[in-house]
Amino acid sequence: MNERQMRYICAIADTGSIQKASALFGKHPSTLTRGLKSCEEELGTVLFKRTRSRMLLTPEGEMVTGYAREILAAFRDLETWVMEWRKAAGAGKTRYVPVWTEQEIRYLVTIRECRNISKAAEELYLAQPSLSQMLRELEEGLGCRIFLRGKDGIGETEFGSQLIGRLEKIQNQYQQIRLELEEFQQMKKGTITFGIPLNLGTYLLPRIVPVFRERFPGIRIQVRENNSHDLEQLMLRKKIDFCILHLHGEKAQVQYEMFFEDPFYLVIPEGFCSRMQLPEGRRLTGEDLQRLKEESFVMVAGRQKLRLVADQILENIGIVPDICCTTRSMETAKRLVAAGMGVTFLPRSYLTLYSRADGLACYPLARELNGSWRMAVAYPREGKLSRSSREFLRLLQEVLGKMSAEDEMT
Repeated sequence: MNERQMRYICAIADTGSIQKASALFGKHPSTLTRGLKSCEEELGTVLFKRTRSRMLLTPEGEMVTGYAREILAAFRDLETWVMEWRKAAGAGKTRYVPVWTEQEIRYLVTIRECRNISKAAEELYLAQPSLSQMLRELEEGLGCRIFLRGKDGIGETEFGSQLIGRLEKIQNQYQQIRLELEEFQQMKKGTITFGIPLNLGTYLLPRIVPVFRERFPGIRIQVRENNSHDLEQLMLRKKIDFCILHLHGEKAQVQYEMFFEDPFYLVIPEGFCSRMQLPEGRRLTGEDLQRLKEESFVMVAGRQKLRLVADQILENIGIVPDICCTTRSMETAKRLVAAGMGVTFLPRSYLTLYSRADGLACYPLARELNGSWRMAVAYPREGKLSRSSREFLRLLQEVLGKMSAEDEMT
């Protein structure tokens, strides 16, 4: 995959069309089609899937394109550096010619390692004159010598030393593409085992698992549903790969990655609105919530993370709640509030999880009340997530971004 082909791939990804991308380069579409086909054959994978409206990147294509953009940026920096070097050396304004290929980079790195053209050619399975010609053409295009020939072999010029150092970093990125493509090949079969609390799973998984299965039909998914504490213990005993949970306290041996913040709402029966006269159109402050002192509360059981957040909100505003009913079910608490038993706090994501919010009035809270919980993925600090697990979590973040916009309440 050479520099020009990477430009083609990125342009197709940006425009969603070979025709539109080819217009950017002033090329016939067949040129970009051949370049794309050549890349896919070289990498052994499909980078795009065709739809009626546009060309979409496959998961492998997203990964390759991401690295391609980084490599192209490195090539642009390299071009600037070469031109500045030539200017400082008084070498004139010869145009920067090379369009780098992975092969040329490997050739230069091998010459550096062998310190001898003949030995490098032997290691590369090339004829020595062919390697010498490639090196000569590169030096002519760059306008600077890369190696100095001597009786004891070859040595690098100062320019050559810095050039190859930069190229080695680019070579590492090429190698990373192939390593990650190997992981994608392994994803044609496999299993993900993870844990998630029941309510959170009910909210998230129907929106994520079908999409993941469509992209990776060979991956089997096993879900363990339990409370967050027990799931973390299962994970540390290596019974599951990772957890998706609501964060409330952290364990030293666990690595956490936050990906979503879910704000809490005060939820009251609609019939209470005229009596409580809570302000509309803005978030409730601690002063507003002082009206709850005379109200009865319906709460989920202690030690549940939902309850811990609710308790923290009330502690922040100095209220000791009159709890008239305790239940383990968030849905039961919501329905009891709708029946007029009292008030409660619920996260936005759960307001319409099992049933609609009929009979309820829901009020967002001011940020200084810290009325929210954070969703996180947790995995052993000493462990490493598999490619399939990382792809699942990447999709999770993608879907949550869309869900957040859909669920935003005014």
